[in-house]
Amino acid sequence: MELLLRLVALILRVVNLLLEPILARFGGPPRTEPFPVIQNELLRVPATELAERIRQGKARSVDVVRAYVLRIREVNPLINAVVEERFEDALGEAAEADERVAACGGDQEALEQLAKSCPLLGVPITVKESCSVKGLALTGGVVRRQNLTAEEDGEAVGRLRKAGAIPLLVSNTPEYCMAFESYNNVTGRTMNPYDPRRTSAGSSGGEGALIGAGASVCGVGSDLAGSIRIPALFCGIFGHKPSAGIVSIKGHMPVCTDAHFDQYLSLGPMCRYAQDLPLLLEIMSGPNASKLRLNEPINVDKLKIYYPQKLDLTVNAVPIAPEIRESLRSALKYFQNKGVYTEPLNFRYFCDSMQIASNSLQTLKDVPNVFASPKPNLFWELVKVVVRQSEHTFATIFMYLLSASKATVNEKNRARYRLMEAELKQEFTDKLATDGVFLMPSFPKPALRHYESFGHVTGFMYTMIINALGFPSTQVPLGFNRDGLPVGIQVVAGPNQDRLCLAVAQELEKAFGGWKSPK
Repeated sequence: MELLLRLVALILRVVNLLLEPILARFGGPPRTEPFPVIQNELLRVPATELAERIRQGKARSVDVVRAYVLRIREVNPLINAVVEERFEDALGEAAEADERVAACGGDQEALEQLAKSCPLLGVPITVKESCSVKGLALTGGVVRRQNLTAEEDGEAVGRLRKAGAIPLLVSNTPEYCMAFESYNNVTGRTMNPYDPRRTSAGSSGGEGALIGAGASVCGVGSDLAGSIRIPALFCGIFGHKPSAGIVSIKGHMPVCTDAHFDQYLSLGPMCRYAQDLPLLLEIMSGPNASKLRLNEPINVDKLKIYYPQKLDLTVNAVPIAPEIRESLRSALKYFQNKGVYTEPLNFRYFCDSMQIASNSLQTLKDVPNVFASPKPNLFWELVKVVVRQSEHTFATIFMYLLSASKATVNEKNRARYRLMEAELKQEFTDKLATDGVFLMPSFPKPALRHYESFGHVTGFMYTMIINALGFPSTQVPLGFNRDGLPVGIQVVAGPNQDRLCLAVAQELEKAFGGWKSPK
């Protein structure tokens, strides 16, 4: 397996060398007009503060929802992130939320009870299309599914609704969430709000683009190999992948019947303001929230901050870009200047993350097949893609070919990588304990150009290894590079220590400014 992966990495390096100058020259014109400026100040208020204003009568849910509807209509032609909306129903639900507040008559006890039962009452949210919203599209970007709708809310979405949140729409994904760019033959391609020549990533790229564009305050994403964190990086927002098994994946499409699938796939919150992460995660976690102790106060100055002694993986087609390295150094320097304990770590098998993560995910059984036939003729599908007669994208076929490589791994090597995974997980768990976090890149580069991801698939191993280990991780924006593209890092903690990731994210937001609107 390792020899095969090294060969793949070498081929991809060559692909990158060939693709980069071509895409830079012919990847489309830069934006000539400034990105629409946010005019309504309600669009700059965190979700938790919006909920409080609505309860206290300082803002009406109808006005908040209407502001977001107008913003979505303003920017979606520029980013193409919406699959299907429910604006009329959302405005009706906003009016009902305002009536519930009015019925309290200003009684503080009644309002406090409302805050407990419906902490997000009247707050609009957006949802990745793969996370079912009753009555809205559930196509997964698959042509033969394009008329299908969700019969009920997914469990995590349902919990947010019960908490008073109002879904506005479902957002774009790659076909079957199987690629690293949000593009499919049903809805088309989603553009990055900071540069239309670049991708918002995948598979939660529609969410990333909407939130980054200031067209959503928070949303629901899903993450199997970085699908929350990479769009969050590319679009300059916060995204949290919870500890394995904490947030129910019921209602997600596609789903794997393997009993261990929820140890890899996670649903989690994406948002512009770090202060919203704890409440969103608590609501989405339902009965599992108690395991996370999210209300436990954290003194960030007393935490231990770890970071990798060596950043590059042994099998890597994409070296870490200087601005990503500088993001990590800046975060470390901030904590060091505060006197927080920092230490470089060199886990024995960390550099083998690609092999370990690939092997781990390939152990899943009954993985859903995007093709109509159980044994597709890939050569014929590729021919149809070239002549634009296939219902599938090239990215889908490309990812299918990569996943099919598991047939080349013998059981002896599988067993070896499983042992390496177990040792790496134990070392991480022991070292991070209940007071440590690990700062590391989530991807080697800022937002890629469209089509460039084909040569960068090994870069996703920086997030995929965290899924394989089942750890929580929060993507944190840390400013911009000289091209105006967002940069940042992910903050990793031990199992069920999500609160540490969120506390560090909030601290770094204060230090570096967090999300900033596209210019």
